[in-house]
Amino acid sequence: MNIEVFNKTVSINRALVMSTGSLICAVLLGFSALIKIPIPGSPVPATLQTFTLLLCAGMLGRWYSVQMVGWYLILGLVGAPFFAKGSGLQYVFGATGGYLWGFFLASFIVGFLHKKSSGLINSVAIYVAAALAIYIPGILQLKLVTGSTWQMTLAMGLYPFIMVDLIKAVIASQARRVSRLII
Repeated sequence: MNIEVFNKTVSINRALVMSTGSLICAVLLGFSALIKIPIPGSPVPATLQTFTLLLCAGMLGRWYSVQMVGWYLILGLVGAPFFAKGSGLQYVFGATGGYLWGFFLASFIVGFLHKKSSGLINSVAIYVAAALAIYIPGILQLKLVTGSTWQMTLAMGLYPFIMVDLIKAVIASQARRVSRLII
């Protein structure tokens, strides 16, 4: 019986450490939004969020990566200036809010699939798929909110970012692989 209680204590401690890690990563994700480059003609700025999200999701794994995005959105909703253009509900449902929802998809893809991957190609493919998944709700919401044509929406929300985000995905996948060798 003592072993069972001890094992549960260890499990609770691990959950607490991982949840704390997801909160720390959420704060890092928020700070990475503050490093932004405005893109002329687009309401979407270039940030380090994709890289930070993918790297943290790979380190946290499973549900903790999704929890990180939940923490991030909560912090932004209650006033932390962690969204690329500020904080609050208007940004979640504004032109760039779909990318925030896409963070859930990306964190799920990396968090759940990365541990099952083996090899360089599979790892990179998972991170690239996750980076691309951010664009699905991002572009859809951008189109709905701005009322732009599909061509204009893609010009504002995809074309200026896609190559750099793919590079960030590759770097994050490799940084995660290296970190696993060290840890």
